[in-house]
Amino acid sequence: MGIVSRTLSLAVLGLCLRLALTQRLPPNGCGSIFQYRRQGDQWIGHVTPPQDGLKSVSWTLRFVSHGVNTPGTISSLAPYPSKEVALQNMHDGGRAECFVRFTGYGDELPKIVRIELNGQVLCTASSYEGSATTSTRELNMAVSSTTTYQMHETPSQPPRALPQHKPIDPDSLFNQLVTYASAQVPTSTKLTTFTTTRTRPTVTASPTTSFVANDNPFLNSLMSRKPLVTVDTRHEPAAYECGVEGLVGLQIGGETLPRGRFPWLAALYHDSNVDPNKIELSYKCVTTLISARTVITAAHCIYGFTPAQLRVYVGRHDISLHPEKYASLMAVQSVHTPPDFVGNLVPDLDVGLLVLTERVQYSTYVRPICLWPSSTSLGIDDSEQTAVAGWGIDANFKPTRFPSTVNVRPVSQEQCLREMVTAKDFLTPRTLCAGNSQGHGPCLGDSGGGLMVLRNNRWFVRGIVSLAQRSGNGCDLSRYVIYCDVARHLGWVERNIVR
Repeated sequence: MGIVSRTLSLAVLGLCLRLALTQRLPPNGCGSIFQYRRQGDQWIGHVTPPQDGLKSVSWTLRFVSHGVNTPGTISSLAPYPSKEVALQNMHDGGRAECFVRFTGYGDELPKIVRIELNGQVLCTASSYEGSATTSTRELNMAVSSTTTYQMHETPSQPPRALPQHKPIDPDSLFNQLVTYASAQVPTSTKLTTFTTTRTRPTVTASPTTSFVANDNPFLNSLMSRKPLVTVDTRHEPAAYECGVEGLVGLQIGGETLPRGRFPWLAALYHDSNVDPNKIELSYKCVTTLISARTVITAAHCIYGFTPAQLRVYVGRHDISLHPEKYASLMAVQSVHTPPDFVGNLVPDLDVGLLVLTERVQYSTYVRPICLWPSSTSLGIDDSEQTAVAGWGIDANFKPTRFPSTVNVRPVSQEQCLREMVTAKDFLTPRTLCAGNSQGHGPCLGDSGGGLMVLRNNRWFVRGIVSLAQRSGNGCDLSRYVIYCDVARHLGWVERNIVR
């Protein structure tokens, strides 16, 4: 039986390979710029500019394929062979190459019928007669070499607590949570929510900044760093595209997030001023843009608040500035939390949506992340990059000015329980555990942030930062962080999202 199965598997594999290798290539009238190439068992379309030295490129490619609603997918247009290499080539005076990937097509690949570069038509070709499907792919990139001095200042205004109100109070909720988890729990093993209350910091800096040696990007103290050379890319995908990174700093081992790299990153604020003509903002949590009118965050960040009490700052980067260039402060129309979430924080229900009163204006710094597709598996492959970002506290328990990011790795619930016994009351099939081998990760102030997974050159939101193990006034990041699994709530999200 095993021999028969193996023979059948080999036969199927051989058939698939023959089908892939026998796919017909369509006529190509743009051969000097565009070429169909094999990459493993797939076909790609490779594009090369006609000249060196372009520091800014805006590509538009148009394809046509036979029929309507036929199987097959053309990926988004992406830098070739990778973003880092393409940008470095541009920076060094070379050519900014890019490519698309063709998957699922039968006998013939889509035909390239038009290529534009920086508004100039480089080549055209005739379309097909009869029914046909047209697809357009765009990519904008630019580089500039600059020396960046990252000067960070400590806000001179100390944090000020919000007035008491009916919504969830993080401290009292934490006490209830610990009581529920265990009657006698040592301080070093308490679970805490990540919510912090922070008044809007002033631009004026204190004359000195203390330094704590700590390479955790979420717990770094804010201070001057050595100059570094960065290469930025302005990537403006079509409005329907999600999960496409924006600005990228070519900074090996970089931890401070370059502005626009994650253009879906947004900050949640509480407006404590009861006068409708005035606002008094205090930072509360991280949110993630998932459509032109909806952000996703943790339920405990928004539960009990009215829409008038909340504001979302999209395109946010430097939280010492208000207003901030290229960022927009948005009003909230409605607040949504799962019906079973009633304030007693449980991570498997810790997801919430805010619907904005107006559509955001997509730009270099404002783009949505992709929702986890319901048609794909729930597993996260070890080869897929998984990251989290936010404005959490630093090693001195002070508010940070710029967001930081760090890669984390999801683990099984069994491994999570072995190393963090206190999590046993909070892990369910609708939660995820993730950590970092170097003890880096989200802490106080990063609550509501998205657990992001890079798949096929797009970022997807898979989880929401909910709980971590407490250590004194901070977090024990040698242990795992617990996330609400958004993929388990897709039905509820789809019912409440406004696009």
